[in-house]
Amino acid sequence: MCAAAAEFDEVGYAGASLSSIAARLGRTKGAMSYHFSSKASLAREVVVTQYRQWEVVLERLRDDGHSGLDATVMLSFIVAGRFRDDVLVRAGIRLQHDAGLHDGDLPTPFLGWMRIVGTLLTESEPPVALPPGLDAQSAAEVLVEAFTGLQQVAHRLSRARDIDARVEHYWLLVLPAFGVEDAQHRVERLRAASAAY
Repeated sequence: MCAAAAEFDEVGYAGASLSSIAARLGRTKGAMSYHFSSKASLAREVVVTQYRQWEVVLERLRDDGHSGLDATVMLSFIVAGRFRDDVLVRAGIRLQHDAGLHDGDLPTPFLGWMRIVGTLLTESEPPVALPPGLDAQSAAEVLVEAFTGLQQVAHRLSRARDIDARVEHYWLLVLPAFGVEDAQHRVERLRAASAAY
């Protein structure tokens, strides 16, 4: 899976081939085809595998007593770190962005994250003070949209080496809009706590 992820991360869906992925593994295209009938099926497996890890992370956060807005902030730092360091995460995200370029049967991007963040925001205790005109689901959509842009900018400008600072700036802008006082201290605390995941 790592060889396929590396190929998709480096050249995208259109540039990747089963032959080139097989070559990374020192195998033949026929050997690859035994496990994956097409490039599209391999791309789907990369994306689905990337998504599965977030269920585990979210369960661990909940088991450790993190919920609501704090869990959302922590999750953003965890995702950012893995986006920077884990080729499978980068490849899964790139494939989702490339989805319009091919006919692969990939999960619709962003919707799962919007549901997760929307649920976390509604679980916040005390409740998140949402800006006028926004409910939890609308706020979740904006957060996911902005975070997606943050990832892409970080990747293009610095190969995501500075993504933690970008995530910190993101929350320093957003948290006061949610009525959070002393956002700097809260972000620093949650960023440090997220390192355990």
